[in-house]
Amino acid sequence: MYIRRTFGKNVKYYRFLKNYTQAKLAEKIDISPTYLSEIERGMHSFDFDKMELLCESLGIEPFQLFVKAKDTKLPRRIDMNKK
Repeated sequence: MYIRRTFGKNVKYYRFLKNYTQAKLAEKIDISPTYLSEIERGMHSFDFDKMELLCESLGIEPFQLFVKAKDTKLPRRIDMNKK
């Protein structure tokens, strides 16, 4: 369970850095926003077949999703109007 939570937090962290909503990232990797939300909360594991597409969309290397970050405090939502 620990690795799923780390993975999910990192997906959310890098998604926020790209300023993507769950819907936008989910569309890019062809999954539902609900499923992405569950991945980010550590409720589900991720399909390795989609890993390359996810990493491409976020502009990161796969290993970055598995490394426990020291500080990944995030806001609850992305303000899409903020520039």
